[in-house]
Amino acid sequence: MALLQVANASKSFGETQVLHDVSFMAERGEIVCLLGPSGCGKTTLLRIVAGLETSDAGEIRFDGRDLAGVPVHERGFGFMFQEFALFPHRNVFDNVAFGLRMEGKPRSAIEARVAEMLALVGLTGYEARRVHELSGG
Repeated sequence: MALLQVANASKSFGETQVLHDVSFMAERGEIVCLLGPSGCGKTTLLRIVAGLETSDAGEIRFDGRDLAGVPVHERGFGFMFQEFALFPHRNVFDNVAFGLRMEGKPRSAIEARVAEMLALVGLTGYEARRVHELSGG
């Protein structure tokens, strides 16, 4: 059984159909790449799989589980946005810790992992800063 199965996914925004009957499967351990010109629906498809958009038709299954109606925070997917996707009302620590909290990790594990990740990207000492105080470069 495929780990990720997309069957007949379709999506329109108004009169513009961006996905029409898209189907594919990805096996566990397989590396998959979506290629296509700008505006062809790659990001829309990924947003549907992640639960950030709903499809107009079709089915998405992950590890055999139908994802219809499964909230985004219960799907277990990560998504790297092209634009910034930080919570402007949260500080740096809380932005980094968000996913760990959603997974129900204990506070001590969250603090250790956030410290590790901030050190990795050279942001130790910036935990209490608001994200708008950081450079995007």
